[in-house]
Order: sequence, then structure tokens, then C-alpha cells
Amino acid sequence: GVPVNSRVSSKIQQLLNTLKRPKRPPLKEFFVDDFEELLEVQQPDPNQPKPEGNQINVLKGEPLGVVTNWPPSLLAALQRWGTTQPKAPCLTALDTTGKAIYTLTYG
Repeated sequence: GVPVNSRVSSKIQQLLNTLKRPKRPPLKEFFVDDFEELLEVQQPDPNQPKPEGNQINVLKGEPLGVVTNWPPSLLAALQRWGTTQPKAPCLTALDTTGKAIYTLTYG
């Protein structure tokens, strides 16, 4: 037969070593344990104005008059508004200091 050289060229050995290395870092490097940070409560700004006056309660008023072009349900109304005004703000979340942190749009 043909003599087989048991030595591998350095370039092929380098390629084999490269392929043997893991392609992705271990999962623990992707996750940060921020559980304690999540439990921390932000303290309100001491310079923020305090609410004044009496607490207001919601009262049930008179029923609205029937309008023929109103959607039949809240879900239908949201869908209609979302298709006509997709970039309009739908909901804004505030942090404990009263600053807006997230704004959800209809779209």
C-alpha cells in the first residue's frame, strides 16, 4: 500500500482545534442574576409635590345616549382605533417617582 504520514500539517491541526472549541459561550454568561435588584423599591423623590385635598370616588352617572356608529364592544372599539390611529398612545406606565417609563401604542 501507500505509506500514510501520521503527522498532520499545522494548518489542518489549527483548523481542527478551532472546530473543537465551543461556538457559543456557556448559558450562565447570558443570564444575570438581578433578582435582588428587582426586589428593591425605588424611593420617591423627596422634592416631588405631595397630593393635596380629599380623595375622589368614582360615581355612576347617567347612561350615555345610543350612537349608531359606536362599536358593539370595547374590543371592537380598540381594534377600530388601532387600525385608524396605530401610533396613538394607548397606555403609559409610570415608575414610583411618577416619570413615564413605557408607552404602549395601539399599533
